[in-house]
Amino acid sequence: MEILSNFQYKKLFLPNITGKILANNAEIQLYRLEDYLKGILMPVIPYRTTFNFIIFVTRGHIKQYLENEEFHAEKGGVIFIKQGTITATLELSEDIEGFFLAYENNVLSEQELPKHKSSIFFMTPFLELDSLTYGTITQLLPIMEQELWINGLNINDIVVTMLHLILIKMLSVDSNIHHKSATRSMELSLQFRDLLFKHHVTEKKVVFYAAKLSVTENYLNKCVKNVTQKSPKQWINEIDINYSKALLHSSKDIAEIAYELNFHTASHFTQLFKKITGITPKIYRTQYLKGKVLD
Repeated sequence: MEILSNFQYKKLFLPNITGKILANNAEIQLYRLEDYLKGILMPVIPYRTTFNFIIFVTRGHIKQYLENEEFHAEKGGVIFIKQGTITATLELSEDIEGFFLAYENNVLSEQELPKHKSSIFFMTPFLELDSLTYGTITQLLPIMEQELWINGLNINDIVVTMLHLILIKMLSVDSNIHHKSATRSMELSLQFRDLLFKHHVTEKKVVFYAAKLSVTENYLNKCVKNVTQKSPKQWINEIDINYSKALLHSSKDIAEIAYELNFHTASHFTQLFKKITGITPKIYRTQYLKGKVLD
């Protein structure tokens, strides 16, 4: 599965954008959906990105595949795709309007963002904004857009501050987020997730991640379980299975997928898949081909 940088994403899927936008490598980027995604090459094969991006819809609708679910956003809807998650644009209406806001993780170290970093990471992938929040964010985005263009698409303190304000406004309407100051456990859990996206195909043992983070396996288990309510091993298994679901949308056979994900045998992969989803990979593929939406 492709892991795409911002540049690779634009080059692969967006044939109609300008050379200036293609070459833009700023850590925060903002575009209009009607200019940026119009003409996107579909169907889009699921991919991962090295950056985060947020889709704000002000008119029309978009359907986005994200971590094994399909999200349909209309006016007031927000789809939040975090770095490393499996995603793909499935549908885009002709009258689509809105904003595409992309940012790299390292800008979260700027200014006031660190204390909200954990909450932002665990924010839900789909939000429907109330009218007041929607109005505030849709006023901020054009100002950010203007600041970027005035500054030659380069970021400055104003742009970073505005990203901060937009993320905090999004957090304020996410009822699933409990706002707490970042703790050692939270930071360790985030670092574990970052490592997991990079290494889960080849590294299935918790001890590998504990060693990378310079902690004991027991301590990592305790921290991740406390913060996420799942053990590191659950995370490893689930990310493998979510990854495999995207691969099952392709023409690869089950044995190939098992091999690509570094399982010992196709049987081992099938057993884990059934344990987590309740069905076999073969049945999942059959239901997907029939158009059934699966959780």
